[in-house]
Amino acid sequence: MASRKQLQLFDDHYEMLADPVRMQAYAQAIARAVRPGDRVLDLGCGLGILGFMALRAGASKVYAVEKTDSIELARAIAERNGLSDRVEFFHGSSKDFQLAEPVDVLVSETLGSFGVEENTLDFTLDARQRLLKPGGRMVPQGLRAWLAPVCSAQACERLGFWSRPVQGLDFSPARDELLGRMSTASIASSDLLASPQVFAEVDLRRHEQVAVGRKLLFPIERPGTLHGVAGWFDLMLDEETSLSTSPEAPATHWRQAVFPLRRAPSVVAGDYFELTLAIGPSGPRSDDTRVQLDFRCTQISG
Repeated sequence: MASRKQLQLFDDHYEMLADPVRMQAYAQAIARAVRPGDRVLDLGCGLGILGFMALRAGASKVYAVEKTDSIELARAIAERNGLSDRVEFFHGSSKDFQLAEPVDVLVSETLGSFGVEENTLDFTLDARQRLLKPGGRMVPQGLRAWLAPVCSAQACERLGFWSRPVQGLDFSPARDELLGRMSTASIASSDLLASPQVFAEVDLRRHEQVAVGRKLLFPIERPGTLHGVAGWFDLMLDEETSLSTSPEAPATHWRQAVFPLRRAPSVVAGDYFELTLAIGPSGPRSDDTRVQLDFRCTQISG
C-alpha cells in the first residue's frame, strides 16, 4: 500500500501534468530551444516530462536529475515509451551531479506558487555555472514575482480554525506555526486591497544571487481586513512564450501564494501598508526556504 507521502507525490504530479497552461507553454518553448543532437539537462525532473519533450524535439541525450523517489517512476515511464537508451537518470541533489562535458540546454520547473520560494535561484545558478555550456540555452529564461496586500477569508480559513478550541483544548500553537509559513490559495482580483507591485525580477541566464528581498509601500485603495500579502509570478520561458499565475490570468496548479499577517488590521482607502520581505535558502543544500516578513500599517482611520 502506498504511503501518505507517495500519495501526495502523485497528487502533486497529477496537478502539474494536468495543467494545460503549464504544459502547453513548456512544450512550445522546449520545441524552440532544443536542436537536433543537443544534450539536455532536466533539473528537478520529477516524472521526466520536460526531458521527454526535449527528446521529442531532437535531443540526442537527456540527463534527468531528481532528488525525490519520483525518479524511479520516471525511469519506468521512459522504459515504457522506449526512451531509456537516451535518458540518464541521477537520483540525488543536482549539486552532486557531475558531467564530463557541459550540456547545450538546461530545462527546469522547480517553481513554487511564488516562483522563488523553492530555491530555484540557488539550484539554477549552480547548474548554469557548472553544467551548461557558455551561451547555452535555458528554459525558462527569467521570472518576475509580484505582491499585493489582500483581503481573503479563504486564505485565512485555516488560521481561523486553529484559533478556536478543539474538544475544549487550545490549539493556538498550530495557528502560530501556520502564521510563519507561506500557503496557497485561489485569490481573486477583487480580493486585492492595492495595486500589485513587482517584488523581484530575475534573469535566470545571468543572475548571481540566491536570495531576494525588497521593501514596498502600498497605498490602500479600498476598505477591508488586511489578512496578508498575495504573491504570484510571470515566467518568461523564451522570447516568445510566457505564462502568468496572476489572479487575472487563466488558472494554473500554482494558484497564488499567501503570506499571512499575525495581526489583521482593518484598512480604508488612503491608508498605507509598508512591507519588507526577504526570501532565501535555509541552508546551502536545502529545498527549504527562509522567509522573513515585516510590515507596518499607517491608518488614517485610527
